[in-house]
Amino acid sequence: MKLKYNEDEADTKASEICTLWDLYLRDPNWHPFITTEVDGKVEKSIRRDDEKLKRLREQIGEGACTAVITALMEINQFNPSGKSYPVCELWNYREGRKATLKEGVEVLLDFWNAQKRM
Repeated sequence: MKLKYNEDEADTKASEICTLWDLYLRDPNWHPFITTEVDGKVEKSIRRDDEKLKRLREQIGEGACTAVITALMEINQFNPSGKSYPVCELWNYREGRKATLKEGVEVLLDFWNAQKRM
């Protein structure tokens, strides 16, 4: 695999790209979704031919593009108002899904009990 940047340049470039894509994700004018009807049910999906996503895929790779698509779908799922801003959500990272209320309470109780022992 050919590397484009040395280690220092790579860190700087990664930071720039993350900042740029954070702005893209928050831009309410960028809406790369298509709406289709399947078996009488309306579904939203990402336009794979979107110019920004195509550029990202070409410049960085499929992994980065998949991460952005996942973020877009989650933003739309948890905030379907059409405004593209993140909404806080309790998340179970081990299982890659939304956490249940019970899981959240268990974490809080564990944290609280650990603090009491100090």
